[in-house]
Amino acid sequence: MSPSDRQHLRVEVVTGITIVSIVDTELLAEEVIQEVGAQLFPLVDEQGLDRLVLSFREVRYMSSAMIGQLMKLHKKVLKAQGRLILCGFSPDIREVFRISNLDRLLEIVENERSALDKF
Repeated sequence: MSPSDRQHLRVEVVTGITIVSIVDTELLAEEVIQEVGAQLFPLVDEQGLDRLVLSFREVRYMSSAMIGQLMKLHKKVLKAQGRLILCGFSPDIREVFRISNLDRLLEIVENERSALDKF
């Protein structure tokens, strides 16, 4: 399996809401971040999934380039008149979102259960 064939996401649907879990522990390499985006964006653009929970519970490290991908996804979901909720951040990653005020722009909750309860 070549690196570009690697699945970075686990996708499941629970009562009409798509839960997308990122399976990587590190989102640092540009190639990995581009592949994650290439797997995320078609969920909205091609499959029409606009009620998304994106779980980061396995992720320990994330670069600012990944935040850029999240902003693109957020715009796509808004354009589709959907909703994106992020969850499962480690305390350190959550703090980065708080300091940068991205927690005011993006909807972030503690875990998947809390995210599902918001729909």
